[in-house]
Amino acid sequence: MSSIRARLLLWIGLPFSLVGILTLISSQVVLSRQINETFDAMLLNAAERVERRIHSVDGELRINMHYFSISTLGSRGEGKIFYRIRDDAGNMLAGFEGLEGPPSGAATPAFYDTYYAGNELRAVATSFPVVRATRSGHIEVIVAESTEARDGLINDFLLTLSGLTAVGGLLAVSIALLAIHQGLAPLRAISRGLRQRSPNDLEPIATQVPREVTTLVASINGLMARMRQGIRNTQQFNADVSHQLRTPVSEIRALAELTARRCADPALRRPLEEIERIAEQAGYTVQQLLTLAKTRHELVDTQALVPVALGEVCREACAEAAARIYQRGQELELIEQQAGEVLGDPVRLRWLMQNLIENASQHAGGETPYRGPIRVRVFQREGAPALSVADDGVGVAADDLARLTERFYRASPATPGSGLGLAIVDEVARAHGARLDFASTPGQGLTVSVVFAPRRDADAPGRSAAG
Repeated sequence: MSSIRARLLLWIGLPFSLVGILTLISSQVVLSRQINETFDAMLLNAAERVERRIHSVDGELRINMHYFSISTLGSRGEGKIFYRIRDDAGNMLAGFEGLEGPPSGAATPAFYDTYYAGNELRAVATSFPVVRATRSGHIEVIVAESTEARDGLINDFLLTLSGLTAVGGLLAVSIALLAIHQGLAPLRAISRGLRQRSPNDLEPIATQVPREVTTLVASINGLMARMRQGIRNTQQFNADVSHQLRTPVSEIRALAELTARRCADPALRRPLEEIERIAEQAGYTVQQLLTLAKTRHELVDTQALVPVALGEVCREACAEAAARIYQRGQELELIEQQAGEVLGDPVRLRWLMQNLIENASQHAGGETPYRGPIRVRVFQREGAPALSVADDGVGVAADDLARLTERFYRASPATPGSGLGLAIVDEVARAHGARLDFASTPGQGLTVSVVFAPRRDADAPGRSAAG
């Protein structure tokens, strides 16, 4: 679909072009009439001047005039002059015998177009009385001029007018382009503001715009409000479902555990223990769903992010997970380098670290329990704060790396877990404008790195840098 600029130029240029063409056509008609009337008046004046140059000598008519003096009267030296002078008896007194006379019955002076000696001519025929000795009569005078001069003058006028029209058209187009550019400035400002926003920013547009654009801005704000409300409703629904499921699942687990302890029949105890395991897994999944609902990157208010020290977040997450890690026969190692601060949400960043550590703990060994080290590292990569969690487990195949952040996807289905840990990590990373990298060699473990964008303004804690 064509742009608004192109449409405006079309609707401005097309009428202007039509007006210009009509102006040239009407100007040609008017100019032709005016110029022809002027030249006809000059031609008639030349014919009338002949009367003053005819006199009678001994009853014979004499003309005190030659061709060149006649040619200077009407044509101004720019065309050809032909003339014919005859008396009322038809006797040729001077001029060109073959020059055609006016149509029969034409009143005098009579203007007409004719053709002579290969020239298109405009002629005038007039007559006046003359006295010869003792008798009087009439003399017919025809003066004709070739049309090159008047045609050239008309063409010159039209050429000049066409040039002026073209210059005026270019000037009008330039002014139209400037006006369109200025008129579309509010739309460009809105577009620029939306492009510069964080993907999570669904706040209304507060820019002052002309009245013609207010409807568009109101529609965009209404759409954002509906999207924001829809996301909140989805988040609330997920939270409600998770909360409502957590209590009955915990009760099922507790009842299964209590019944298994009281049951003396091994055949019955095994199903009860399996129910307890499934209930525990379901409770963990419900808790992860609740966390995922709270970490949706669309709902993070980037204007509320504060400076957070990555090292401190990693220490807290490691301290919280240490006892659980050691009970599983694993080791937890923290390597803290100078990483600096990032603009973020401390709670969500701690969830990110907890899920990275738990993912390594549960899945590093594949189908067998993992007994190796888990290394947490805080560092800088290319001047940007970063953190990573690595293990020495079985690793992940290259084809599975791209799917690790999919919800409920597990590279090894036999391992325990909900399949939501790395999905939560991905949501938190996206909310903070961070990049998530996976590096793995089968049989040599998996390294998950989170690289944050460097802070653009260290003194503006309420503003997030673009990822």
